[in-house]
Amino acid sequence: MAKLLGVSHTTVSNAWNNPEKLSRELREHILNYAQKKGFQGPDKLARALRIGRANAVGVIFNDAMSYVFVDTHDINLMRGIASACEKEGLNLVLIPLNHQPGKAPSPVTALVDGYILNATYQHDAIIQQTLARTLPIVTLDFALPQYSSVSIDNARAMQDVGEYLLAKGHRDFGIIAFPSRKGAEGLQPLTAPISGDNAVMLTRVNSCHKTLAAHDQSTQCWLYQTEHDEDHGALAAEALLQKYPQITALICLSDRFAAGAVRYCTQNNLLIPQQVAITGFDNTTAESQGIGLTTISQDAMKKGQLALELLLSDGPVAHVELEHQFIIRESA
Repeated sequence: MAKLLGVSHTTVSNAWNNPEKLSRELREHILNYAQKKGFQGPDKLARALRIGRANAVGVIFNDAMSYVFVDTHDINLMRGIASACEKEGLNLVLIPLNHQPGKAPSPVTALVDGYILNATYQHDAIIQQTLARTLPIVTLDFALPQYSSVSIDNARAMQDVGEYLLAKGHRDFGIIAFPSRKGAEGLQPLTAPISGDNAVMLTRVNSCHKTLAAHDQSTQCWLYQTEHDEDHGALAAEALLQKYPQITALICLSDRFAAGAVRYCTQNNLLIPQQVAITGFDNTTAESQGIGLTTISQDAMKKGQLALELLLSDGPVAHVELEHQFIIRESA
């Protein structure tokens, strides 16, 4: 096209990428000609390889692609990242760790300028390959010494929950949690700290164990690991309460789990909180089955905005800890 217009390739490129370098008449002449010929502008991939910038940010997360569009916490988180990207003229690339067999995404070759890791399975091959790159990285809800991070104090938040329930007189507990590692599921007694590579799950569950164990040796606790949605929260509540009917408090690692637990108890005529107290996390579901959820509130949108700001920052490594609130409602 440059030859046909009698200008250089650089002049054609400037019509899209550096319009201030051209007169208005020349730029309009180039763009009008391109439109007539169906040319949409320079190839972005070729330009990114040439200048070393993609003007895009990759967000890696634990779940399937559809998850970020149905989970309220992740919707708010992505809104925060997206709004910050819009201000900077950046695009987003979503990279799920949970994918169909044989269709693994490849963030190592994704055309991005940096990554936000909303993915706490740190031993996943994709995460390890991503960390091996020289691109900027910010982590969410877990910290690595060499990268900036944004989180709340998850351990303190769960300590708040545990101490509140203990003060209410509860001694037998069930915890409904996402998996500690990929593939982990089912029921087990929580008699010691657990291990795995899902940092946010381990922090919350082990903080619960520490809080309950330190308070009174008579406390008992059982853990149920499962997929993260309301239906699995109901199934976990059923498994815990049927096998251990002495449980009087269910500590859920999300409001989605808590909503499922409330549904199970309501359908089975278990009074909340008189027979079973239920707590959630994230404050994304203020009410379930007509019952207000006692929960931890955090600002997921602000978390996303700060993550993008840190990713673009040239400053030193920073570990930002946002405030959280323990909100007491009628479920506990």
